[in-house]
This record gives sequence, structure tokens and C-alpha cells, in this order.
Amino acid sequence: MLKRTLIISLVLAALGTGLAACGGSSDPTPVAAQPPKTANGVSVSVQDNVFKPGNVKVNEGQTVTFTNDGAVAHTVTGIGDATFDSGTLAPGKTFSFIAEGKGKITYVCTIHAGMKGTIEVD
Repeated sequence: MLKRTLIISLVLAALGTGLAACGGSSDPTPVAAQPPKTANGVSVSVQDNVFKPGNVKVNEGQTVTFTNDGAVAHTVTGIGDATFDSGTLAPGKTFSFIAEGKGKITYVCTIHAGMKGTIEVD
């Protein structure tokens, strides 16, 4: 019984030390999610019912790559003056395009209403 109590105490102490080491900084300000950078652009994760991040900034001429990390098919379709369209993007597949023309580009998933994102091109 004593051995079991000692083992439990050691495990709890180790867990407490591990949790204390994971403590954050004293700055409570959250950091905005930034898209992963690629060699010449950014990546956007297409997940079930959301683009992550939903709003990205790129320079003109940079590539925006979308990866379907969800469990179902999606599209990445520009609306308005944007003419790009991935077609049906199966899970695990990617679609890329080069951002041309400065301004804001809005895109949607035509399969799932409400999935919307923007790309700001400088």
C-alpha cells in the first residue's frame, strides 16, 4: 500500500511539474492565426465547413495553395471578378493559383453554403 501511494505521489508531482512548465507568458493578448508560408506564398487548409485561415494577405504574384484537410469534397471558387475554380477537390488533394491584381479576392466552396474566405493582394 505504501509503495502504491509513493508511486501515485511521484506521478502526480511529475504531472504538476510538466503542467507548470507549459505555462504561457504573462501577455494575455492572443496572437492572430497566420497562414503557413510556402516558398512563394501561403497555404490555406480546407476543412469541413471552414477555410483556415479564412482571410490571408499575399503580395501580387505569390501562390496561394489550398489543401483539403477535411473528410469530404470541397471547391475553392473565386466569385465576382475572380475567375479561379478548383473543381471538386477530394480529401487530401491540393489546388494552387497565383494571385494577380491588387485588391480583395473573395472565394467560396460551392458545395457548402457559408464556406467563404478572402485573399488581400498587395
